[in-house]
Parts: sequence; structure tokens; C-alpha cells
Amino acid sequence: MRMPVPTTFGHGHTPPNERACLNPENPILLFGMPRSGTTWLGKIFDSHPDTLYRHEPDSRGSLNAIPLFPLSQDVGRYRDFLLDYVARLPDSRDEKISASLPVFGKRYYSPAALMTRKFLVIGSKAVSRFLGPVSVPDTADHRRHPGLRVVWKSIESLGRLGVLAKALPHSRGIIILRHPCGYVASVLRGEDRRKFECGTPSSEDWDLFNMLLELAPARSRGLTLPEVQAMTEPERLALKWALSYEHALHETEGLENVVAVRYEDFCAHPLDETRKAFAHCGLPWAEETARFIDDSTARENAEYYSVFKNPQASALKWRQELAQSDVDGILRVVSHYSAGRWYASGQ
Repeated sequence: MRMPVPTTFGHGHTPPNERACLNPENPILLFGMPRSGTTWLGKIFDSHPDTLYRHEPDSRGSLNAIPLFPLSQDVGRYRDFLLDYVARLPDSRDEKISASLPVFGKRYYSPAALMTRKFLVIGSKAVSRFLGPVSVPDTADHRRHPGLRVVWKSIESLGRLGVLAKALPHSRGIIILRHPCGYVASVLRGEDRRKFECGTPSSEDWDLFNMLLELAPARSRGLTLPEVQAMTEPERLALKWALSYEHALHETEGLENVVAVRYEDFCAHPLDETRKAFAHCGLPWAEETARFIDDSTARENAEYYSVFKNPQASALKWRQELAQSDVDGILRVVSHYSAGRWYASGQ
């Protein structure tokens, strides 16, 4: 586990009597780019018996009042909104957010409650395929269990982590990086299989590129949209990777409650890296987590979003998928940014 690279880089609070034993002001924030191992790491944290996992709640557009790439110096403008937003996460019943698979045992579930929970989650998945988003009842009152930690996994709000970490100083944030070639290859593979809801290729999201080009790292290089459009598809995705991580690393620089980790390190040493991540977040070690790590890395599920995969093979698959010319272009693009130094050797 490494700290971020230290170089160049109107709503009210939920009333205390409604929070009971659950403290919403110390969430665990697992943020990264899409296709960067965030779901696997999210499920590693979900396997802990004292966590309450929320899967990409911001994907529903509920944080649209806050820019995708705010400056952490403006935290005062967003603090109350964010405190209220995080306080409401435990109450989410949206199937995508609160009912991701697999379902783990928790200290707050009796055996009967856990069995009922699994039945409700699996049933909601089947119903949502035909009816769209559904609400999933829960079988436990999370707020009555001391020591419970909310885990928020996000691929939407990486650029917001700076303001979140400052608005919630008792939170613990983790920036999850994946090799830019691994990120690019996985995105291209997903688009080829039509796995994403958005029909526009990620490399042609010009609105997002316009936002990224307004950030200091892009302005310092004088980048323009026509220059970006002239790049190859892998190079544009690499630029998106570099500028997004550059902003997140810069905005969280010096914050003791945020660390950055590499997906590849988790793949190589999952138990050791998880222990470090848990220690950063103040979570005691749990044998349930050790069992999930063993289970999720011992068998292979070819499904695109599966968390049951050979991690080393997943981390290095890009070497068989990308042409050398594309690899060279990707590494050339990210080399201009301090975020690229995490993979300066190309490994």
C-alpha cells in the first residue's frame, strides 16, 4: 500500500437520535476508475461481518448537485450536502446499491435473517431484469449494531474524493489504481461485448473530456479537444485515466485519511494487501474475509463482472490483448503525469 504520490502534482444532517449506534460520518470510501478491480475490493470489504456495503449509490445521479471534479478547497460549499448524503446510505433499498452478490453473513444477521436476506436479494435480481430497479427489504436494523461501518464503493466519484475526505475527516478513503493498459484493455473488451449501459464509447465521451481538459493538469499542457480527438482510441482512454487519477491524487495529497493502492498488488498478495487496507480503515481482521479471498481467487468465472477470477491472470490479461503499438501509446500518454509514475516501469 502506498500513499498518493507527493509531487506535482442545502441539506441538514441526520438527527443524532436517528443514527443510534451507526455512525455515518466514518464511512470507508473505495473509489477508482471503472474496470479497475473496485468490485472485487468492494466485495472483500463486504465480506467483513461488521460492514454495510453500498455498491455505487452515486450511479443513480443522486450526487449531480456536486461537480465530478470539484476542488477540495471548496469543501465548505458541499459539506452539509455530503454529510446528509452519507447519513442516508444505510437506508438505501435500491437493488443495485444494497443487494449486490454474493451475500455475506453479518453479525447483525441471525441465521434465519440471513437466509431470508439471500432469498430477497436473489429474488430482486430476477424481478429487476423485467421490471427495472426494485426496492429490497432488509431483515436487520443496521442502526442498532455498534461498530458497524458503511462501505461506499464508487467508479463515479473518484474526482470527488478530495471534498469527501475533507468533509468527513473520520472517513477512510482508498484510491484504487489499475495499470492503464489493464484499464484500457478491459474497457475495450467490455464495449466489444456491449457490457455497458451507455451506447457512446468511453473514448468518445466528449462532455467528460471537456471537464477533464478544464483541470489544472490538462491546462498546464495546453491540451485541446481537437488534439484529444486526433488520438487513437487507446490513447484517449489512457488520457482519461491519467487526468482522472491525477486530480484525485492531487486533491487528496497530504490527507492522512486517504491512501492509494494498486490493484496489481492486491492480485499478487491479496491477504497482505487486505490486512494493510483494513488497518488503514480501522477494521479488525476477519477470518470470513480470508475465506472469501481464498474462494474468489481459487476458481474462475468467465463472466465480465465476476469477482471469482484468477487475480494474476486478470491483472496481466492486457499483455495478450493489446498490440505493442497501443501499449507504447498508452504509456507515452500517462508518462506526462505523476499518476503515470505508479507504472513508470510499464509493469
